[in-house]
Amino acid sequence: MGIDRASMRLYGMARRGGPCWWWGVCMAAHAGCLASPGDPSVGSNTAALSELTGESELVTWTCTDSPCPWGDSLGNPAIAWPAEAGPVATRLGYTASPAAYLPADQANGLIVAIESGTAGLYAGQPSDDSHRWIASLAPGDRYQVAGLSPGEVLSVQSDDAFRYHVTPGDPPPSDPSIASQTTTWTCTGAPCPWGDSLTAEALVWPDGAGALAARLGYTASSAIYLPAARANGAHLAIGTGSADAYAGRPDDSSQRWIATIAAGQTFDLAGLVDGEVLSVQADAPFTYRMQLGDPGDPPGDPIQAIQALWVCNIPECSGDPWTGAVIAWPAWAAYQSNARSLDQSRSVVSAEGAPLYPYMGAWADGCEVTAVSGPVLIIEWQRGTDAWRETPLDSGQSHTIHLIAPEDGAMIETYDGVPGFRVSLRHCTPQPLPE
Repeated sequence: MGIDRASMRLYGMARRGGPCWWWGVCMAAHAGCLASPGDPSVGSNTAALSELTGESELVTWTCTDSPCPWGDSLGNPAIAWPAEAGPVATRLGYTASPAAYLPADQANGLIVAIESGTAGLYAGQPSDDSHRWIASLAPGDRYQVAGLSPGEVLSVQSDDAFRYHVTPGDPPPSDPSIASQTTTWTCTGAPCPWGDSLTAEALVWPDGAGALAARLGYTASSAIYLPAARANGAHLAIGTGSADAYAGRPDDSSQRWIATIAAGQTFDLAGLVDGEVLSVQADAPFTYRMQLGDPGDPPGDPIQAIQALWVCNIPECSGDPWTGAVIAWPAWAAYQSNARSLDQSRSVVSAEGAPLYPYMGAWADGCEVTAVSGPVLIIEWQRGTDAWRETPLDSGQSHTIHLIAPEDGAMIETYDGVPGFRVSLRHCTPQPLPE
């Protein structure tokens, strides 16, 4: 199982019963993607790079400054870019040896092909907390890089060695930024809570996207409300000005704020549930570029977590119950206990004392979790151990579970003492546990 190197988070040690923490590499899936060869590019190419064929090299990231959030050093196979391409070696206090980050003006237009093994392509600013995933390539796959903005860098990485072929190419033609439109909401029904009319700048979605114009009795002069099926996975880039993204159902009295996107920033949308819409608005004009998401399968209906207690299940355990909430599964598909030792050995029960089965088996791999309400915490781990990866989600955020060997399970829970949360799930079909 390959590591998704899009985002690095904290590894938890002895969670629910111990204060000890250590730093390690943990990756969170990213919903967005960059332009493919037919999509608009926001970058240019002045490549000095020549055609390359070779084996990946073991790149080591060594802490030489700060903040170094993932420990003193870490390493994995990656493409080591030649000196004539001016590669970047520094990222978040680390120095990579050899240099693994290719600047945008060299990367845009580049055609990356994998001959053996597998690899992932990632991009972002060297100072970004996480780099966005672009593509995963298997033997025979090829991908033309496009859309990197000035200052961004490209890396091609994997958990295992791979062989690659890189060919310079011209990036797709750059389309001009699109200007926001002054949009007027006119009362044509009820309840119209904000008067007869109002105006603002907004992103107008393209024809064929299925965008809506109606909300709470108003009809907007342009279709600015994009349904969840096209909004999830959408990639937005603001060229000038700034704008706010909002999501909710058309008949909600208020829609939740998702993000403020400033000039030069990009944002990838995720976590909208069926029936919700997305709008991007501002008080002043702005310019933008966008790539819509793939309609795909909509998330399932929201599932309510169950309040839970983790109680001692062996004589060597004598501590108080841990509290929280979990998504529970059938007894044949998940475990009740965590199979840990001493005071950490616990079984999960409801507030009424009924057995709960929250510890998913290896079938959890690929499960896409979207937080609908409340803080959500996703655990990816090897059953019975005292170390795991934690991915926190706020409302509207999504994460796809990717188990990394020797991990063999996962759990969808929340923080100690939080009474509940709701999630929607995709590609999450329970399977019988191994006998």
